[in-house]
Amino acid sequence: MKTILSIIAVSLTTAFIYGQQEYQFSNSAFNPYLLNPAAGGLSDVMQFEVGSRMQWMGYTGGPMTIMASGNSQIKIGGGESKVLSEFNVKDEKFFEGPETTIGKSKHVIGGKIWNDAIGPFAKTSFQGSYAYHLPLTKTMNFGVGLGLGMSHFRVDESRVVLYQQDDATYNQFLGNASQQTMGDAQAGFVLYGEKLFFGISGTQLLRNDIQLNDILTQSNLTRHLFVIAKYKLEINSDLHVEPLAILKSTGNSPMSVDAGARIISRNATWGGIQYRTGNMLVFQAGTNLIKNLYVNYSYDLSIGKIRAAGSNTHEIQIGYYLGRNRNVDKELKENSKDDSPKL
Repeated sequence: MKTILSIIAVSLTTAFIYGQQEYQFSNSAFNPYLLNPAAGGLSDVMQFEVGSRMQWMGYTGGPMTIMASGNSQIKIGGGESKVLSEFNVKDEKFFEGPETTIGKSKHVIGGKIWNDAIGPFAKTSFQGSYAYHLPLTKTMNFGVGLGLGMSHFRVDESRVVLYQQDDATYNQFLGNASQQTMGDAQAGFVLYGEKLFFGISGTQLLRNDIQLNDILTQSNLTRHLFVIAKYKLEINSDLHVEPLAILKSTGNSPMSVDAGARIISRNATWGGIQYRTGNMLVFQAGTNLIKNLYVNYSYDLSIGKIRAAGSNTHEIQIGYYLGRNRNVDKELKENSKDDSPKL
């Protein structure tokens, strides 16, 4: 019986282990903290974001990811009295996004929770992170970060279709061995300036083995490597072009590369296109709205052999920037000085 259960365990996990293990977001370059625990706190504001990616819509069991994240600089010890800046204090519509800040040390904390599912397999994870950034030169900062948390891997019985419904061996296996909880870790570093961003990170660093009902399978959660690079080029004071590249690598799959560019208008509205190896085009659009809210959307268009399924992939992210409270007393003093008679 144990031999039969081992075969079933390996069969069930193979599709998950050698398929899509880690979540992916086409808009990762916009918020690199999703993949890199060192990439929070690039600006002097808090950033909160929720997002969803729905792949192969119209097909039962297609990959689906839901995520919520947040990150912020914090004050530790002496130094500056306040680490966050005022942001969009006039509540402007289509406001300019926060600028990357350099030239100072930063302590950054963050957290994220996500659920990643494909077919009957799902993994729910939560993770907290800490990063430290310091000036490398007058125009560049360097940062390292570590994320630690837990992951819960499970098989959803309601999504499993059996040829033989009264399969006693399978039912025994599923009832006793359908989930596993394990520790998880991520790490990364970043190099960034006002225009350049470069980051490398690794996920699933503990490389946990999949063990179900005390049966150690031959599968594990494989380490993943992510590289994000982008550079903002100024066309004029209102228009910028940002070439970008995202590299994803794991030992069980071919390397995946996204390469493309965004056009950014007034640092408030953007649109872009990327090509992903494997014959995929990604179209992106986003804008800052009101009350510090922003929205980002992408659509994946397959130009390969699985065009029908791959083209039904949608991704949306909604975020919020939170700066320091408005200093009204300071503004009143400055206005009174401006209005005072000149002698």
